[in-house]
Amino acid sequence: MSPADDEGLEPDFGDEASQPPLEEGAPPWVTTFGDLMSLLLTFFILLFSMSEMEIEKFLLASQSLREAMGGTPEQVSLQSTGSVPGPMASRLQLDASEIMQSVKPAPPGSLELERTPVDRFVDSWLEIIRQDLQKFVEDNGLEETVRVEKETEGVYLRIQTSMLFGSGEVLIQREARRILEELTRITSKLNIAVVVSGHADDRPIRSTAFPSNWELSAARAAGVARYLVEHGHPPTMVQVESYGEFRPIADNETPEGRAKNRRVELFYSRADVRAAAMALDSLILPER
Repeated sequence: MSPADDEGLEPDFGDEASQPPLEEGAPPWVTTFGDLMSLLLTFFILLFSMSEMEIEKFLLASQSLREAMGGTPEQVSLQSTGSVPGPMASRLQLDASEIMQSVKPAPPGSLELERTPVDRFVDSWLEIIRQDLQKFVEDNGLEETVRVEKETEGVYLRIQTSMLFGSGEVLIQREARRILEELTRITSKLNIAVVVSGHADDRPIRSTAFPSNWELSAARAAGVARYLVEHGHPPTMVQVESYGEFRPIADNETPEGRAKNRRVELFYSRADVRAAAMALDSLILPER
């Protein structure tokens, strides 16, 4: 056949024309498998990052707490240190060095290693509450009638009723109202539930209004709680209890002991502080 005869004829590719086109690249399942591996890797990196207590996270939590308590956030520089910072619940003047030293690392071989980072954080927060309340006592010269005590279960502010009420009365004395107003400005910023409880000595009381010390103690505790709420304390964060003469802290055989037992207590429990710490959106405190 001459070259002229080939004009107008399509080329013949034989069997290749009947085969489907080849797909380039990896099969589709490889893409799904790769996405799965990426998600798993991200998940384990996240777990690893949460397994350590990081200074940056505590500083962010401190900044958040300062803002929540009405303070002005400050820029805290990270310094090379072996300590882990604690919370900044209400003390607005807490500087960077105090934050970095408020929760110290557990020494090797000590029982502290058995406690979680959350527990150490809560201890720091309770200590700040104690310091704030103690400063209130000292600033107002109340050392003779008001005591602040930090115990295993929490922090107590113990106010002798002689400072608040007349004998057998439940109306707060005029000179005590200013003190309670100052106290409210502190307690309302703590953002921790408070239990206000009334206590008495073992001398019985019988009157139309108060058949026993239970009723008297309950009325006094309720009066203090109501005064706190009326001056700014969140009403949903107050609980009232009465124990009468059944929870003495001193010997009722002496006048001094009976005076200590006649008291109204403000109690900030470890359980409530822990719950508040865990509820902070900006705080990551994993259990280990």
